[in-house]
Amino acid sequence: MREDTAAATRAIVGHVGRKGVRFALVDGAGRIEPGSIRFHEAAATPSIAGAITGFQREMQLPPGAIRSAIAVAGLVRGDSISVTRTRWFVSRSGLHAMLGHPPIILNDFEAEAWALAAREGGGQFATTHCIAGATSGLGVAVLRRDPVRGVTVLATEAGHAAFAPPDQALAEHVAALFPGRLSVTAEEFVSASGLVTLYTHLARAAGVSPRFTTPEAVTAGAIRDAQAEAACEAIAAAFAAHLGNLVLSYGAWDGVIVSGGLGAALRPMFARARVTAAFQGTHRFARQLAQVPIRFDTVPQGELLGAAEALRAAA
Repeated sequence: MREDTAAATRAIVGHVGRKGVRFALVDGAGRIEPGSIRFHEAAATPSIAGAITGFQREMQLPPGAIRSAIAVAGLVRGDSISVTRTRWFVSRSGLHAMLGHPPIILNDFEAEAWALAAREGGGQFATTHCIAGATSGLGVAVLRRDPVRGVTVLATEAGHAAFAPPDQALAEHVAALFPGRLSVTAEEFVSASGLVTLYTHLARAAGVSPRFTTPEAVTAGAIRDAQAEAACEAIAAAFAAHLGNLVLSYGAWDGVIVSGGLGAALRPMFARARVTAAFQGTHRFARQLAQVPIRFDTVPQGELLGAAEALRAAA
């Protein structure tokens, strides 16, 4: 009887990203079941519904209703949700009809925030943190912990907010890369593609042939290539400036948590004076921003763990 009850309280969690989809089973206590994580490459996955059906079959799940929480890369609004830079759509009503329960659908960085909340727990005082990740895009979520009200996560699209260059050199880079544009979003500049584009521009401006064509190569080459180093420092300064604006916008005075592969690769640049100055700015709150800690942290399988935590919190 206990086994039947445990099976009835299981749930499916998933992450739909640019490269593919991942699913896992969650037990009645909200933990991901060992060995249940499956990944399906984008090219081999015609639809999200089909991938879920295949996962249910592979996991030998019994027929009947099952709860679900899916983290997606994109704006989570409405019934039909478009997944950024893919051909996929996630349908709330379709998943509800298919699985027998209304699904929880959350932004992927919203899920990252839930994963951090689950891992670190709460504290004696209320805190507000901003979670930002630079990868192929720029994701942002806000994590609010309150000993009385519990955890609240705010999903945002703040990576698409306008970028304000913190120094003349960055203003000139933006003008060169986006000629005629009066407004450029932060994600267009602070992202993997933005790094490669800036590096290529700097190399050609210096009269040398670009040596690197991927963001990984540019960040790795920063220790031996002057243009790669300059590009990494400039993108880090741009990222830091946007993070400072996010702290001001969301009141995230307790800290910024940077996740994502590009963010981790740029970490050494955050010790440089130019990047520190970009984060603090020159306005009336510069002294307060100087006290805001920035840490680099990525939770393995964070989207799945965060989806599981959001499902547990909803229950």
